[in-house]
Amino acid sequence: MMVKSRAGQIVGTTPTALVNEHVAAATLGLKVSTLRRWRWAGFPALPFHKIGNAVRYNPDDLADFVKAGRRMSTSEQPPQY
Repeated sequence: MMVKSRAGQIVGTTPTALVNEHVAAATLGLKVSTLRRWRWAGFPALPFHKIGNAVRYNPDDLADFVKAGRRMSTSEQPPQY
C-alpha cells in the first residue's frame, strides 16, 4: 500500500507485516534455536530485523530463502550466500 503526503506525493510504502522468530521457525520447519544460531553465525544469509530487543522476519524473505534452496537433484550446487 502506498503512503501519500498531504500534498498527494507518494512518500513510501507501508511495510509487510513482520513475524517473530517462533512463527519464522515454524514456517521453515526449524527450531527457534536454529534461527538464533544462524543469526549469531551470520550463515546462512537469512535477513532479519532487530527492533529494540525484538527479532522479526519478513515473510517475503522467508519465502525467498525457501525458493533459493530448491533443487532438482542432490548434485546441484547450493546457493552462494
